[in-house]
Amino acid sequence: MVTLVGETVCSGGPARVAGLRAPVSVLKFGSSVLECPADYPRVADALRAETVGGRKIVAVVSAMGGTTDALVAAARAVTPVPPGALMGALLATGEDASVALLVLALAARGVRAQGTCSSRLPVVTRGALDDADPVAVDSAQLRAALEQSDVVVFPGFVGVDVTGVPSLLGRGGSDLTALFLGHALGDAPVCLVKDVDGVYPADPRANPGIEAYEEMGWSEARRVGGEIVQGKAVDFAERHGMRFRVAGLGGRGTWVGRAG
Repeated sequence: MVTLVGETVCSGGPARVAGLRAPVSVLKFGSSVLECPADYPRVADALRAETVGGRKIVAVVSAMGGTTDALVAAARAVTPVPPGALMGALLATGEDASVALLVLALAARGVRAQGTCSSRLPVVTRGALDDADPVAVDSAQLRAALEQSDVVVFPGFVGVDVTGVPSLLGRGGSDLTALFLGHALGDAPVCLVKDVDGVYPADPRANPGIEAYEEMGWSEARRVGGEIVQGKAVDFAERHGMRFRVAGLGGRGTWVGRAG
């Protein structure tokens, strides 16, 4: 069984969330993991394994690899300076498609899953529309979705401003979405699943044999892991005292936060 957030990765295992009978964890899958349609069944297999024993999972997904860049290029071909709110609405379609693909893959494997979108269950934000900060989410609605399903697939990176217009959490913002949801669910364990197994002192693809850190503090993660973990996400984790995991699919990875 592929274990991402169980005892081999996340000390203490998934968290008990008020109002739910089963433990809950948050897993984030970015565009580097969901590069093409063939990756969705592989992730669905890992998620099915995670639900063994009655666990509940919130799976935060980015758009499929290359989708966001293609949409940005298309928008700029139409107009050189697209309005921020319209760009948010356009880019959210990439995340929504990714949610739907993963739900399809999970359903094909007999996993009770449902997807949501930023218009139905939004992360409410403040600040610049292209680099916003999350401030609220309807956690009761999210818990209700988890009661009905084993996996709830949630779009990362996108949100809705307090004024009601679409917004974005900045480059790499799916990391922030995952940590924000973990905090909203009573500090449920969070694992950011990457295409490398943790945070490394240097690029492991250019330095064969180099080993990932077993654990590191938030400040060190900001200094060393900037290409792997969004800085805003690390800032959020530090403000709320959250310890989280950065790992490859099925790997052990790196703990980030105060030493356990």
